[in-house]
Amino acid sequence: MRTTVISILNSEKLASSLGKKGTESDITLFNHKQGERAISAVCPTRYPEKLAPLLYSLYLGSEVFLVIDRLDKAIGEEIVACDIMGKSRGTVFLDNYITPDQVKPLLKGTAMESWPIIDGLGNANEMREQLMAREPEPRAGPTRVSIDHSFPVKGLGTVCLGIVDQGVVKKHQELRIFPTDKKTQIRSIQVHDNDVDEASSGSRVGLAVKGVEPEDIGRGMILAEENVLQVKKELDLNLSVNRFWKGSLKGGMVVHAASGMQFIPGTLAMEGELKAGQSGKVRVVLETPMALAAADPVILCWLESAGPRVVGCGILA
Repeated sequence: MRTTVISILNSEKLASSLGKKGTESDITLFNHKQGERAISAVCPTRYPEKLAPLLYSLYLGSEVFLVIDRLDKAIGEEIVACDIMGKSRGTVFLDNYITPDQVKPLLKGTAMESWPIIDGLGNANEMREQLMAREPEPRAGPTRVSIDHSFPVKGLGTVCLGIVDQGVVKKHQELRIFPTDKKTQIRSIQVHDNDVDEASSGSRVGLAVKGVEPEDIGRGMILAEENVLQVKKELDLNLSVNRFWKGSLKGGMVVHAASGMQFIPGTLAMEGELKAGQSGKVRVVLETPMALAAADPVILCWLESAGPRVVGCGILA
């Protein structure tokens, strides 16, 4: 089954026109299935109160639908987050009398500059057909599944929901639960309520796993083959600060490092300071370990910021 996952910002109305509401927490999923094709739309339910749901939603989606129905701090932060996370595929929908002339200057010079702009929320039937026709963009490599929910199911044991980031996950496959040392075996796989023997990258999956409790495989953990990921308590990053950020990064600041579905607090260790638009090396001493590959981007956040809380993006040095 081929699944297209999209992030929808600022409109559960648009999301509900594309699919039926499913899993609901600080992010909410809306799903539509037809034959061997499916759509999952992810909305950051608890945003802007909490920043993490926005980053989770953008991570899960291969494409973004940004509804702009006002011009405020949250819209600015969403634009910064999309830009920093390199979201080059998406659409802007204008609602509540917002005009293109008001929005285009905000998008200029960002990854979103070439996104089409639509007046209103569009035609749901046409959008659904277009999304269902999309061909997946597979990511080859060892199996890697990012987990966003887990819970007990009578008769099955622990079930976790997530997205296959890379490779193929297979029934009976043994995988490590990063960043822990625990291992589990995949008992069964579902994609939109269909039992399958395997699921490829881009698929939204439900996995029944053996020998672990829901708390052993919660949000932010990653199922992967051994030696695919590094586990780090300290991150040495080559960091680029976004040009819209207000403030200075200095040693001793309490920040959050985000990678995939992980959002971990830590303390900044660095010499001197970094301001908007600058780049440099920083160290983040994390409160709990993070699992990531060498090329995984790390989004640095400062929740006390007067402007966008998304500071910048770094790669392991």
